[in-house]
Amino acid sequence: MKIVIKIYVVSWFILLAFYIATHFGKKNNHSSEKEPWHLYAIIIAFAPLIVLYIPYLLISSSIEKKRKKVIKEQEQREAEENANKQRASQEIQAAINEQQEEFTYDHSMVAQTLVKKIEKKDYDSFMQYLVHLSLPDGASLHVEKCKEEDTGDTSKLYVETAEGEYNQNIWDYIKAENSIDGAWEAYFLYKVWHILPLWWHANYSRRIYMFSEEDADSIQLLSFSERERRQPMIQKKVNSLISKPEVVEVDGKYHVSCCYWTNFGGLIKETVEVFISPEGKVELKDIESQTLYEYTCGIMF
Repeated sequence: MKIVIKIYVVSWFILLAFYIATHFGKKNNHSSEKEPWHLYAIIIAFAPLIVLYIPYLLISSSIEKKRKKVIKEQEQREAEENANKQRASQEIQAAINEQQEEFTYDHSMVAQTLVKKIEKKDYDSFMQYLVHLSLPDGASLHVEKCKEEDTGDTSKLYVETAEGEYNQNIWDYIKAENSIDGAWEAYFLYKVWHILPLWWHANYSRRIYMFSEEDADSIQLLSFSERERRQPMIQKKVNSLISKPEVVEVDGKYHVSCCYWTNFGGLIKETVEVFISPEGKVELKDIESQTLYEYTCGIMF
């Protein structure tokens, strides 16, 4: 389309130049011959196109330059983000290698004990096992079970204060010991809603956490046609890929990594950043999710 318009522009300028040359040539020769009417018609027909095209050309050129600049800036940002992620991964791995001997706390036992409590619907004893987390005097941690109505709901943790008030912003009350142990327990509590009861569409968020290699035996495929045929193969594959939970300290923050299974994604290793202030206040942030084995059951709730 641009080529066609450019041809029109060039043609119009040629006609205009021809008209001007002819017009002034006749004046100099004092000729009384009438000028061809079709020249007027063609020049008038092309004039609006030229008037509109020149601003369009300038504007589109400016927009194209801006678009290329935005794309270049975006590519630079993505390159910087990838470089930062790579550096962070290298730092985490280096920290893991350095802290392997120091890391003796049994994460799996605490997590698996709490999972069994959840299976028995014994929700109110969480804090008895999370010994590196604490609540204000008189406060207690509870679970509000999901409502079995509408299209889906999740179970939620809440704190009941000594005054009898209820608050779902549990991290406004819970404090953690500034240690690897405290970071691990904070991570577990942060993710426990994936293990608690879920209703209907919320089951897309159901997870089976791999706190040890034995947890791969807990995987149950939702695809009924594939369950018997693929279950042993998938469990064997998952067993070869999972790694035990890791907690390392990097630049004053803890990075907690743990694998989990979901029928709507497969085997995934996630990393969560845990910051614990000197006063024990906890801040948590998801920073990475890596798919180790892809699987989708194909069932829709």
